[in-house]
Amino acid sequence: MDESINEIYKFNSYQTPITDELKESLPREVYTDLLEFITSVEFIKRLIAPEHIRGYSKDRPKSTDYNDGRIEVDLTNPHILEDMDFFRERGIYFDKYGVYTHITPNPNPKSEYAQFWKDELYKWKHGLVRPSDGEWIPGELYFYWNYSPIWLVEKEGVQGNGSKSKGERIRKFGKPWLGDYLFHHYVEQAKRKGSHGKMLKTRGIGASFKAASWSPRNMYVLPGSGNPNFHLASDKTFLTGDKGIWGKILDNLDWIAEHTPLPRMRLTDRSGTTMELQLGFKDEYGSRKGLLSSVSGISLKDNPDKARGIRGPLIHYEEDGLFPNLEKAWNVNRKAVEDGDTTFGFMIAMGTGGVEGGSFEGSEKLFYYPEGYNIYGIPNVFDKNTPGDTLCGFFWGAYMNRNECFDTENGEPDVIKALIQILNDRYLVKYNSTDPSAITQKKAEEPITPQEAIMRTEGTVFPVADLKDYLESILPRRESFLAEHYVGELIRSNDGQVIWKLNADKYPLRSYDKDSANREGALEIYEMPKENANGSIASGRYIFGIDPIDADAGTSLFSIIGLDTFTDRIVCEYTGRPRLAEEAYEIALRILEFYNGVANYEKNLKGLFSYFDKKNALYRLCDTPQILRDMELTKGVGYGNNSKGTLANKEVNKWGRKLHADWMNTPVYGEEEETGRLNLHTMRGIAHIEEAIKWNSDGNFDRISAAGMLFILREDRFKRIETAKENEGKQIELLSNDKFFERNYKKSY
Repeated sequence: MDESINEIYKFNSYQTPITDELKESLPREVYTDLLEFITSVEFIKRLIAPEHIRGYSKDRPKSTDYNDGRIEVDLTNPHILEDMDFFRERGIYFDKYGVYTHITPNPNPKSEYAQFWKDELYKWKHGLVRPSDGEWIPGELYFYWNYSPIWLVEKEGVQGNGSKSKGERIRKFGKPWLGDYLFHHYVEQAKRKGSHGKMLKTRGIGASFKAASWSPRNMYVLPGSGNPNFHLASDKTFLTGDKGIWGKILDNLDWIAEHTPLPRMRLTDRSGTTMELQLGFKDEYGSRKGLLSSVSGISLKDNPDKARGIRGPLIHYEEDGLFPNLEKAWNVNRKAVEDGDTTFGFMIAMGTGGVEGGSFEGSEKLFYYPEGYNIYGIPNVFDKNTPGDTLCGFFWGAYMNRNECFDTENGEPDVIKALIQILNDRYLVKYNSTDPSAITQKKAEEPITPQEAIMRTEGTVFPVADLKDYLESILPRRESFLAEHYVGELIRSNDGQVIWKLNADKYPLRSYDKDSANREGALEIYEMPKENANGSIASGRYIFGIDPIDADAGTSLFSIIGLDTFTDRIVCEYTGRPRLAEEAYEIALRILEFYNGVANYEKNLKGLFSYFDKKNALYRLCDTPQILRDMELTKGVGYGNNSKGTLANKEVNKWGRKLHADWMNTPVYGEEEETGRLNLHTMRGIAHIEEAIKWNSDGNFDRISAAGMLFILREDRFKRIETAKENEGKQIELLSNDKFFERNYKKSY
């Protein structure tokens, strides 16, 4: 191994060492990606750091929020866990003996047996502290590790062919994972601060089992009819069935009823169309008695107001990436757990990437903008090149406690081993799948960073994974990256020429979020037009695509994007919503004049054509592309507006997106393919990149629409060039050369 690598990569003893043999055994791409993640993701660097840097619980300061010697837990710079079996004593005892205690049952409230269960309920509520060093776990985690058996995958027999091995699912108590420890401490810290929680996670960490343990625990430590618990989902299928959380809640309550002496009678026990359960009983007079605590499952479907009016200590959102109106549902239900500045209940949303048909926009906003939703935000050390100067929710990456990649005694993850397995899996999918979205699906379901988790995997042709990586590489150098752009406006000089003018008061829209207060936008030039030796701009060199608007008011944005056909690079963009539609048309006209360009546009709206006609500038709008007629994607050419631009429909837009994606995946013109640089790596518009990442059939993506028009025109031009090349050198077939004349008429010379 290189000396520099020996010096840099010093890990704790839980990590698989990076040896020369390991390096040689991995594909070059996998090894390169491995080094990139362990050097660019701050949280990973902290997890793999040597023991003397991470420290132990004895090295942590005592918390000032408690008076029983508990340590402060740093969620983003965790210490190494030790002797975690101390906190799993009851679960270990049950695994060994099949009971929680051998103390003789005794109904006397002062008996040893009664005191044992009082102590257990205290731990359920307040957690458990280890006196020797102040290490501790919250009550929810104590209950989960000791009273909530789950289904775990365990290896069975010998390893099979390749690197995979056979296993089976066994119901037993959860293992002491660092991920569980940090997540439950995140929940505890959020509650103490009067905030709520948001977790973005990898698939397969048993999140529904954890959430299903909260309600049963609450029903015993927070009794009373005024303390109902709620589990919300966008669809009933995420609550019911084998995979649904409701069945897991019932299993937990049944376990308590069978293996503890705690109250088990139920006033309401519904598991059909109405998911509701209440502990208690009716006396001989019909009065309700007992704990009276309850839990309900509610499917919101497309109605975020459906749960309005609920109150209680817990509102949990299952698979929040599938909520079509997550933000609205969240804000509606905040009144259910908050009263002014006082928070009396806890809401938490959890989501997994790679959900087909899901749009992660709501989940993404809750994660990346926690303060706007009263969500407990922690430093973002989970994305690439993010030092923690912004806040986010809790992220459980695929490298945290991956099966067979952690210490079974204390739950410390072998991050290096996990990353190698994850990256190897990605490598196999990338080069052995015919589905272009397969690698995106793989990354979203087993994300290493939050940016990977929020990728949309269904219904898009764009290379989302590569775009995410490219965007992440831009963010650390965002200021210097943007400093290379020209931002301002085009004005007409006294002689009528269009010239560039810097305008510091103009701000381009550099985010897909249309809620920005700056809706007017500004022209952003990445490359100025290139002149020939004679000082003119070659006709046809620059082509454009336009997504127009037709009214002076509305939410849709006007967008025009330009391409240099000589270099195949995008050279400029204007996206915005001026006060008047004609202002946008004039901006487009000046851009076309400045670049001596021609534009393809969506002619479904008539305003742009009328304006250009009035300005005697119709020659700046392309004729309906011949290629659309050849492919039968449009009808014959008509007159006026019908002779120009493209009539957008579902098939035309779909083809435009495909051409756009094909361009992105094309190697950069003039560079060796070995560099691995694609056209997408030349894109300068950050909002354009974001739109391609977030595109879905339900949204309005103005830049993608404009680019679709652009690349249809580009394809039409290339098709014409190819046809011309094919005809080059062929004899022109004139009527006078027809053999009919040779046979019937003598030549006069």
